[in-house]
Amino acid sequence: WRARIVFICPSVTAETFLHEFHLVAPSGVSLVVINLGIRHLGRDEIGGSLGMLKPVAAELDRTKVDVIVLGGSPPVTYGGFGFDKEIIRQIGEVTAIPATTSQTCAVEALRKLEVQKLVLGSPFAEDQNLLLKTYLEDSGFKVAGINGAAVPVPEIARMPASASYRLAKDAFLQAPDADGVYLPCALMPTFTNIAPLERDLGVPVVTSFQAMLWGVFTMLKIHEPIRGYGRLLESLAP
Repeated sequence: WRARIVFICPSVTAETFLHEFHLVAPSGVSLVVINLGIRHLGRDEIGGSLGMLKPVAAELDRTKVDVIVLGGSPPVTYGGFGFDKEIIRQIGEVTAIPATTSQTCAVEALRKLEVQKLVLGSPFAEDQNLLLKTYLEDSGFKVAGINGAAVPVPEIARMPASASYRLAKDAFLQAPDADGVYLPCALMPTFTNIAPLERDLGVPVVTSFQAMLWGVFTMLKIHEPIRGYGRLLESLAP
């Protein structure tokens, strides 16, 4: 009754972020998930999935949801800096429902927290990490370090909860002058580590799904404080 959020999940399965959504979702807010079916982060498979966006958005137009979000950094970094705007434009050709991408929200969240020099703790392999680094630097940030785990897409949701903590902390220890941490990929478990990392490292931590929720709640004017999952979600308080 308050908001219905559509999350277009690039991968075949949806798991981790469903649990994390229910940890923080205000009452009356639901999450609708559609999967594009990506199994491997090759250009052909990512490009093919993007070809499904407009038919999916057209179907969503009939369901009367409140906002549409394309998840994942690979579908955005696939096209380089500014490609998120092209994705939003394509969705807008078939529906008037507001749309965004989780990568758009992550960039806006990093700016909101005044991060300028960041490190990445990523489940991806080097090719995707370099594309993301280029995208972030074209967006105005300095990427001081990357710690990537090179986990295949179908196995990311099975990473232990401790993995994102170690990825982030080890990256930060290599660049202790960084003023922020970014953890991409909504499939990687992150939510239990956001607050501990912020306490231990003394800098803000932004994750893909956390940033998406912040961005969407801001768009929908849902200003309800969410405590215990980092400075970003706490900033929603009126």
